[in-house]
Amino acid sequence: MERICKNCEKKLDNEFKYCPSCGQEHKDKVVHFKQFILDFLGDYFTFDSLIIRSVKPLLIKPGFLTNEFIVGRRVRYIPPLRLFIFISIIFFLILGPVEKTVALERNEEAEFLDNFFNVWFPRLFFLLLPLFALFLYMLFRKPGRFYLTHFIFSIHLHAFIFVLLTLMVVLIDYIFPSSVFLSQWSLIITMFLLQLYLLIALKRVYDQKWLTTFFKLLMVNIMYVVSAMIIFSGAAALIFYM
Repeated sequence: MERICKNCEKKLDNEFKYCPSCGQEHKDKVVHFKQFILDFLGDYFTFDSLIIRSVKPLLIKPGFLTNEFIVGRRVRYIPPLRLFIFISIIFFLILGPVEKTVALERNEEAEFLDNFFNVWFPRLFFLLLPLFALFLYMLFRKPGRFYLTHFIFSIHLHAFIFVLLTLMVVLIDYIFPSSVFLSQWSLIITMFLLQLYLLIALKRVYDQKWLTTFFKLLMVNIMYVVSAMIIFSGAAALIFYM
């Protein structure tokens, strides 16, 4: 009996389990419920394992994912931009209920904050991604190392920033919403962890002396903070006068 791929209609040899043209697995016409569940769980847990395999080193091994991308070990991890989008979506989903709570307390200010965080904040961060990469390209120029390397570093760093922001929002607004002391210290600790993470990541990826790396860390911080202030202030003013 002739076997034909149900996806691309290419003729299949009897020993073929997968179509050599499109890659689809050859199965019976009737898909049993058990097979449907197994296919779903296979895709789900594959994605889930990639999440764990990617997020864990993102948190505890600064610069590791960027180095893995540079040397070509990429299939075992979620692509950098997809990882960033996944983490940022979680952050904005958590931030959404916080803004609704604020809206019940301060109508005019909450409307401004809602417009800023829901509309402009995600766009501005996407603008800061290539801008931060440009600063790295200027400070860590090296033959054979192109802009894409710095851009991948920037994506991983900003993904880590969103993880820190998510943890801070959960801690302040959900677990200890009335603790002013904790709010202040959580911000200080977050900034310290971010700078420590960035220092180690820069050292691991660009492999320069610690003193040189620290000096360039200060430079990139100044450039980034000034640029972020200009961009966010401009966006806030635009929203306010619209």
